[in-house]
Amino acid sequence: MKKLHALLLLSTAVLLTGCGGTMFTSYPNKIQPLTHSLSTGAPLNFDQILVDETKGSDLILYNMERGRVAHILGKQDMSMNDFRASIDKMEDNDKKAIVSASNVAQNLGSVFTNDNAIAYEGEGYERVLVHHYQSLNYLRKKNLEGAGVEVRRANFEQEEALKRFEKEVEKAQKAAEEKKVDNKSMSNVDKQYAQMDEVAGKVKNSFQNAYTFYISGFIYELLNQKNDAYIDYKKALEIYPDNHYLQKDVVRLAATLNMGDDLAALQKRFSISPDKKGADDADSGELLVLFEDGLAPQKHEVKISLPIPNAGIVSIAFPIYREKWTPQYPINVTVDNKSVGVTEAICDVRALAVKALKEKIPVMATRQIIRAVTKGVSNKLAKDQFGFGGELAMSLINAATENADLRSWLTLPSNAQILRVPLSAGKHKVAIKHTNNRFAAADVDIKAKGKTVLQVVRVGEKFYTSATSF
Repeated sequence: MKKLHALLLLSTAVLLTGCGGTMFTSYPNKIQPLTHSLSTGAPLNFDQILVDETKGSDLILYNMERGRVAHILGKQDMSMNDFRASIDKMEDNDKKAIVSASNVAQNLGSVFTNDNAIAYEGEGYERVLVHHYQSLNYLRKKNLEGAGVEVRRANFEQEEALKRFEKEVEKAQKAAEEKKVDNKSMSNVDKQYAQMDEVAGKVKNSFQNAYTFYISGFIYELLNQKNDAYIDYKKALEIYPDNHYLQKDVVRLAATLNMGDDLAALQKRFSISPDKKGADDADSGELLVLFEDGLAPQKHEVKISLPIPNAGIVSIAFPIYREKWTPQYPINVTVDNKSVGVTEAICDVRALAVKALKEKIPVMATRQIIRAVTKGVSNKLAKDQFGFGGELAMSLINAATENADLRSWLTLPSNAQILRVPLSAGKHKVAIKHTNNRFAAADVDIKAKGKTVLQVVRVGEKFYTSATSF
């Protein structure tokens, strides 16, 4: 009786505390006003949008969403503040050497309800990209020192994400052994995720991406740290070897830094020679176009029925991506009515998101199965103590709280592409053409021996551009 009473009290408490978060409200639905505004151009009132959420347990995620939207709309100060709030909270969480009482309560709550009860801490690729976009904010403000700090933090995060992942898997394996999680149940879960293998297989892991390494290399070039730039361009090339602009940058810096052996190997591999004309010419500079297309995919819920000892068949909700692989459409870039080339893919965020979920399956499945056992036992206990009425009441509570965790950073782009070309110094008109004759235009100022960054973001029918010259 005492056990059942405790279960009912805890379940009721979690139900009450969960009402204000994503316990019962689908996260994609909460972010829909932001994505709708971006795709239609409808104005947003940042004094009202997600204000309470950015102070709650999931503040990391909500501040990243707001920061990304503010960045797209050219509100650098607001974006930097929101990103800083997320970054500060991540660092605070990472510094905690022991599990706090609140974390214990969250994880205990998740056993009886769902993973939405656990405060969102950010996927590895998201933790990297928040520093990535903060560095671009600094670039727009022409603060190269700040941009340099952020790309170093992004690169550090790419290294640390793998270590955190390995620790999480180890903990999950120990928990599975202690709770004697059935291998058959794990196999049933794995089968449901087989449909994601094609997309997940497009990337080696979710912790590193060529786009962030490329931005890092570009910022190091602006800081005249060519050795560091060369290292990060090479890292990007390892991840995305088919990008011709990236190939040219690595070959160019290999020649500049007199990397004889590297240069010979690179020229043989890619059949290209260092560009003779570039940003060092007295009458020319460079244009770097960063094209970010679409929005990151949304998770969906799938119910998986698992046989639980002494509890029968229990249905557990899992998050899943149903994203199908589609081409990454480039943009054609014209400068002063003359085509200078098309963008080439350097990062598929869809694949990073899908890979991140695939990587979490051992951890997530273990936690879900343990919860299924707990809920199954609670049903049986209620039946033993109160008969059919008690079992029905507990079943209703368990069913009401069985929702998949659909949280992820949804205002990230679907994919990122680059184009980098030399241009004569002076002012130029840039025209951008996407599929279905979608057009955008921007004015750029090319400095002699300088570099200009043109950011282009497409969401639905809307294009957003921002140009910064150095």
